[in-house]
Order: sequence, then C-alpha cells, then structure tokens
Amino acid sequence: MTEKKKSRFKNNLGHFVFFDPKMGAVGAVILGTVVFFINYDHGIIWGITAALKQSAFTFFIGGTLTRLCENLASAIKKEYLAILAAVAIPTTISLMLTYTVHSLKGTPEPLNSTIPTLFMAPWGFLWWALRKRKQLKTANESI
Repeated sequence: MTEKKKSRFKNNLGHFVFFDPKMGAVGAVILGTVVFFINYDHGIIWGITAALKQSAFTFFIGGTLTRLCENLASAIKKEYLAILAAVAIPTTISLMLTYTVHSLKGTPEPLNSTIPTLFMAPWGFLWWALRKRKQLKTANESI
C-alpha cells in the first residue's frame, strides 16, 4: 500500500474507490458518438435516443467499471491474475449491462449497439489495468 491510502474510500493508488468521472466522460463521448452512427439510418431521433442512452450509461457505469478495473489491478498481488481479473470482470459486466440497456424500448439495433463495447471494452480495460499496475509499481518503489 502506498502512503496515499488514508481512508476506506480510497484505493491503493489513493483514488476514490467507487467512480472515475473523467474516464466516464471520455467513454460517454466516444461510445455515444459510435452508437449514434449505428442507429442513424433509422432516423435522427432514434440515433439521438440511442446515443443519449449510451452516453448516460457509459458515464455512470463506465466510470464505475473503470474504477473497478483500477481497484482490481492494484489490489491483487499476482500481476498476471490482477490484469486478467481487471479486464475480464469489468468487460463481462459492461457487455451484459450494455445489451440490457439497449434492449429496453428506444434502441432499434440493440445487438449492433453492443458491438462497440464488445470490441472496445477489453482493450480499454487492458490498457487501463496495465497503466494502473505500472502506477502502483512506481508508487511502491518511491516509498
């Protein structure tokens, strides 16, 4: 553990344990735009509806799952297991929730709207887990 951990609401890197608003916002813009164009051929209203649902979902759930990824990457001692868990668990949750949200009324192509998450989430979570694991090593070396 690093010196930054001062409360039960901070993870091993000293960040708030439940939510990452910056990464939630980045994901919301990217995935919302992609989903808009997937659904645009059904009309602008349907495209905007799907994009807004995806953006809101990604902000809250994506910000939470990004933090979950960080927490797993920094809490599990064995590096390989930490990276595997930090990618597999948030990706699985993200896919299930994305499909569920788009299956609700208002998205003309729920399965197609889930495909960007299928391709982007594992790579995004892998990059994030490796980055956070590296930050943890750097923080522990500086103590």
